[in-house]
Amino acid sequence: MFSSRGIIMAGNLNVMASVAFKGLLERFEPEFRQSTGFVFAPVYAPAGTVVKRIRTGATADVVVVTPETMKLLIDEGLAMAGSERNIATSVVGVAVRTGAPRPKIATPDDVRTALIAAKSVAYTDPSTGAASGVHFVQLLERFGIADAVKAKAKLGDGGPVAEFVARGEAEIAIQQLCEHMLVPGVDVVGPLPDELNKTTVFTAGVTRSAAAPDEGAALIKLLLAPHVRAAMPSHGLTPV
Repeated sequence: MFSSRGIIMAGNLNVMASVAFKGLLERFEPEFRQSTGFVFAPVYAPAGTVVKRIRTGATADVVVVTPETMKLLIDEGLAMAGSERNIATSVVGVAVRTGAPRPKIATPDDVRTALIAAKSVAYTDPSTGAASGVHFVQLLERFGIADAVKAKAKLGDGGPVAEFVARGEAEIAIQQLCEHMLVPGVDVVGPLPDELNKTTVFTAGVTRSAAAPDEGAALIKLLLAPHVRAAMPSHGLTPV
């Protein structure tokens, strides 16, 4: 099959990845298509959802998840040992609607005050297994304000929770910075203070059931290429 540009289209590469990688994958999909003839067929979901889907037979050639999730997939025979590579890291940050007052978040006390003062707070439902959602709920417990914040929470199911902020449904959003950057109509206030933050590592690997394992390996190689690594900070990611 030929594309409108005369490139032979060999098929789809089924990619299951954290939404943190959406911007980066979309940016470099044309290069991958040009070199392999394969186009991405992506599913963006939290790590827990990726595991559930693969366990129940969902099609995936490549997964981009946390190292802990990758180890689980390898141990269960669902991903190929030796194919995995650490790609990038991201940290948790705060976003508000464009033009809205920016809360102070320089210290833990600032963050606690901002969360108490906000009329509504958007974050990822921790039951999805999303790293930022799990970490944020732990912070709420640490601050002693878990019940108060949960009562005014807007819970996301794995997509960018800054969309709640952009629509005016939440005052502030807490999630990976790279996910905030996907949403128009919001301002990224910045990362949480170091003592509150969590650095999440993202690992890519080829699944055991991959229909296109060579192309899956080619995608991982592309993600490790110097020019892709150089572009990562503009998508809220730090290369490892």
